[in-house]
Amino acid sequence: MKTLTLITLVLITLNLSAQSDSVTVSNYTHEMTDKVYTIASQSFIASNDGERGVVLKSDFKNNKIIGFTLSMYSMGSKCNENNTLIFKFSDGSKITIKSWNEFNCENSYFDTTPLLIEKFKTLELEKVYFMNGESGESDTFNVDNKRYFIQIIKGTDLL
Repeated sequence: MKTLTLITLVLITLNLSAQSDSVTVSNYTHEMTDKVYTIASQSFIASNDGERGVVLKSDFKNNKIIGFTLSMYSMGSKCNENNTLIFKFSDGSKITIKSWNEFNCENSYFDTTPLLIEKFKTLELEKVYFMNGESGESDTFNVDNKRYFIQIIKGTDLL
């Protein structure tokens, strides 16, 4: 009986630690310019197989998330223009945002909206859809860290 209780406690502890939030946000002061940068400890990754997908790096201003820099991997054309992101949340709602940058073959840039920030505060993400407006290629991706943006918003509130 003691062994069963011990095994149960270990499994509960492992499950709780696996669910713990892992993304942190901090300020970094550049040594030479004294400019303060807000950075996240991790980027957001959406992929179905670990090889093809999108990575979002959060962009900050005044300790608040204001947008994303998106990099795509193994998605045909590396060039970007008029890209679309759709976030599907745990309550079934969806929000669509469009990239604002001109044609380039490096990254794609998106601004957040007040409604998107409100959703990020409390709702887990279920899936992310990405469409490359230049090539027309698109895909819907699973989300490993469904609480990523909840953690980002909480982290900026603590700065």
